[in-house]
Amino acid sequence: MSLIYGLTGGIATGKSTVAKILQENNIEVYSADQVARDVVKPGTLGLKQIVETFGTEILNEDQSLNRKKLGSIVFKDKTELDKLNKINGPLIRTDILNIINNVKKKKDDKIYVFEIPLLFEFNYQQYLDGTICLSMPKELQTKRLMGRDKISEKLALQKISSQMPIEEKVTLADYVIENTGTIDDLTKETNNLIKKLRGHVNNELS
Repeated sequence: MSLIYGLTGGIATGKSTVAKILQENNIEVYSADQVARDVVKPGTLGLKQIVETFGTEILNEDQSLNRKKLGSIVFKDKTELDKLNKINGPLIRTDILNIINNVKKKKDDKIYVFEIPLLFEFNYQQYLDGTICLSMPKELQTKRLMGRDKISEKLALQKISSQMPIEEKVTLADYVIENTGTIDDLTKETNNLIKKLRGHVNNELS
């Protein structure tokens, strides 16, 4: 049987880096962010509803979604963020659950991972075989987000505060990866976790 785990954590905590390490170890990784991009492509119901709610100013010249402009609106106002989630949430959820169900039908005895930033916020853990959370102190998270996105500390803190606190996610997760050191440290921790997960698959087969 195949097992599928959810990978989550706060913004800028290293989810994409861990996903890359997993892929380098022949683990297929799905991305909720990619699903979120797909449901708001030009011509989709998702983009139509977003434009109706937030106006045409959140569009690029080619009529695609300007994610930066939309982000500047929703990350400053929880009410606006809730509006966006009510539009995108059901569309994204349908696609994510379809992927999870299709993976569970596979009989290849492999491990799959789904990177879902809002995993616990939308209760996806009930559909998964386990959850993995990236963790780091808020001060380090803020510094990394500022450096990654070239934004102010104020905006970085707004983005971080719009999500469930990492401490809360850690208490809900089955596995925790502390990302406070170097890339080599993160790679080592991730490789150790891969061994554990592959051990679970072997146990299921025995």
